[in-house]
Amino acid sequence: MGAANLPCFSSLFGVFPLQNNAPNKFLPFSSILSKPLYRFNRICCGVPESGIQQNPSTSRPSSSKNRMEDYNLAMKKMMRNPYEYHHELGMNYTVIADNLIVGSQPQKPEDINFLKEEEGVAYILNLQQDKDVEYWGIDLQSIIERCKELGIHHMRQPAKDFDPDSLRTGLPKAVSLLEWAISKGKGKVYVHCTAGLGRAPAVAIAYLYWFCGMNLNTAYEALTSKRPCGPSKRAIRGATYDLSKNDPWKEPFESLPDNAFEDIADWERNLIRDRVRALRRT
Repeated sequence: MGAANLPCFSSLFGVFPLQNNAPNKFLPFSSILSKPLYRFNRICCGVPESGIQQNPSTSRPSSSKNRMEDYNLAMKKMMRNPYEYHHELGMNYTVIADNLIVGSQPQKPEDINFLKEEEGVAYILNLQQDKDVEYWGIDLQSIIERCKELGIHHMRQPAKDFDPDSLRTGLPKAVSLLEWAISKGKGKVYVHCTAGLGRAPAVAIAYLYWFCGMNLNTAYEALTSKRPCGPSKRAIRGATYDLSKNDPWKEPFESLPDNAFEDIADWERNLIRDRVRALRRT
């Protein structure tokens, strides 16, 4: 099944930055891997350690450095990957395509200004739980208010950090929100979790897989070749299984081989799309 008729991506791997008024052209994903790759783009707009609010009711470490060390240790242990998050460097992100950006958490309202002015972001999909935001001392309400002021649609679909089962459960609704935002064609969608290395890229990869005619491995490579990260492929396979084999007599996912649901038939993809789109109403 071709992807040219889907609101996927245009001019996928061009030179950064993209022009906000660039024409919207949709290309088949067969051309993805032959084009130049985007750079990894870091915006140094971090909050200094002295400016991070402390909340004595939480169990987080007392310093920004300790918070980052503990977070990165947990990420390495739970996700078994070498990637790290450096909060002090500010928000960082990667432009995946003309209408999709994957990145880390915005830390202050000025980050929202930047996303609007420099990238033409019209939607933000936040995958963090409240405790994630509190851990880093982020004033989420001020960020949401700035989104309202700038006409950015802010959405939340929380998933537990470092938890593939929580991610698997939440992927269909998160992809539903992403697909809806992209289909509107009003601007880029910024998908983020905390570090932009697990939950957010998983949602983007699942979207590529389910809606853009790619198999899982191709979708995974398309994103991670531009933004090095280690989202749970098993969580995406599990969510694919849940959506395409939603019947009481199905074989348990846990008993299937490790490569199960890395690809799907056209009828399964159509079924998944219908079920994901139906979640918009829930």
